[in-house]
Amino acid sequence: MHTGTHASYLPEDREEAHIGHKPEDAGGARTAGSSLYVALVGHERQQADQLARLLTQQGFQVGVFDAWPERVSPGGVDLIVLDLGDAMAGDGVDLIARIRSQVRNMPPILALTAAVAESELADLYDAGADDVMFKPLRIAVFAARVLALARRVYPSQELQTDVLKVGAYVIDVAARRLHLNAQPVKLSSREFDLALYLFRNVGRLVSRSTLEKAIWGRELGVDSKTVDTHIYRLRVKLRLQPENGLQLASVYAQGFRLIQVVTLS
Repeated sequence: MHTGTHASYLPEDREEAHIGHKPEDAGGARTAGSSLYVALVGHERQQADQLARLLTQQGFQVGVFDAWPERVSPGGVDLIVLDLGDAMAGDGVDLIARIRSQVRNMPPILALTAAVAESELADLYDAGADDVMFKPLRIAVFAARVLALARRVYPSQELQTDVLKVGAYVIDVAARRLHLNAQPVKLSSREFDLALYLFRNVGRLVSRSTLEKAIWGRELGVDSKTVDTHIYRLRVKLRLQPENGLQLASVYAQGFRLIQVVTLS
């Protein structure tokens, strides 16, 4: 895990003092209607940037920190996403226990780690982790787990991405259901993850590599047709055509773009 100073990834007009304070409130108390503040701790720079962008799109405020500090202000963070890196299971247990001793029962901790034995996984939970995910991450699943954890711990907080509405489509993120013209569309788990990722990035060019890492957790190789097969299925199942307000375009040698279409009557 990294040591040293932290870097922040927050909306452009915000700055933060340290991990114990939310950017909008130096006293640490979350104001009514404000978004939840997630601290990403111990992540490699590239992963931290990717997760921070994703969580920011979901409506969270995000801070990125190299390491957990020795001193924190209570109430300053709403959720911690802690990357244990290549630490041995015992070291991860010790770190989680130390953080939990400082912040007590709140905020919840989502720990990211390499695959561990069942007994070691139990130790992480016993130390104070609220949820554990194994790496490499499937980004869409990570986003769903963060939302589920936030929803469970802060039931009165309105999460901006619980329901997405684009054109004739409505996606219930929590229930993992998609409707077209008020009719449910049956999707596999992977198809839903892919659709959700594209819907969250309407208008943006998304590279094949980005989709592979986000949905499958790794690059699939130059000869793989997996992404193309799933894209084809989404086009058919979701009827992605102008009359429904969306069109899924393939951009040669670059990736895919979900385009919102405005039709004139």
